[in-house]
Amino acid sequence: MSLHTTIRHRLFAVVCLLLVAGPLPAAEPASAPQQKSSKPVEYDKLKLPDLQARAEKGDRAAQFELGSRHNYGRGLPKNTREALRWLKTAAEAGQLDAMRLLAVKFYGGFDVPVNFEEALRWAARLAETGDRQAQLMLANMYGNGEGTPRDLVSAYAWYDIAATLRPGEEPDPEATALMESAVEQREQTIKLLLPEQESQAQQQATDWWKKHHQRKPEKKKSSRRAAE
Repeated sequence: MSLHTTIRHRLFAVVCLLLVAGPLPAAEPASAPQQKSSKPVEYDKLKLPDLQARAEKGDRAAQFELGSRHNYGRGLPKNTREALRWLKTAAEAGQLDAMRLLAVKFYGGFDVPVNFEEALRWAARLAETGDRQAQLMLANMYGNGEGTPRDLVSAYAWYDIAATLRPGEEPDPEATALMESAVEQREQTIKLLLPEQESQAQQQATDWWKKHHQRKPEKKKSSRRAAE
């Protein structure tokens, strides 16, 4: 079996994993102000008028939940156009589940024409947040040249990132399986790289890692008394 065929099979498996994530009940945004006595909003249990009002006011969790209901036909008729409208609104505002669902829909052609460019766009945004499944999907798409010219350097870099244990992470079985898959695919990809390309790919992964996981040293506060 060729590497190209293997990567496509792997990507299909990743897409299936991502698809399992929906429909999920939307979580309340971390940035939303909460009183100590208030309970978290259960968006999946909100009545449609309340959910719609919250979505229109810019609540991204409500926007995702509304898009998800339209997407799956939960509690109202299935409506792909409305699903995309609310999912894109939520995703643009940084709602991670919306990004995930859009990446899967456009890659697999679920209720929409296959659009690798859009799938790549949302997979890339989700991968930047540290989502390991999205990082694998992005690496696979680079390796296949889907939505972008084939780029084995970037593919290797994202496999490398996905294969690496996060600071303080205690991986569950699913994360462990994803890391093992990333290692295997990275080692397959390296066979197709020239030495200088391998070095470039490793540096790309290292630069991303430092940007997202390396803490900046705290600046010491100057003391006037010490100076005196």
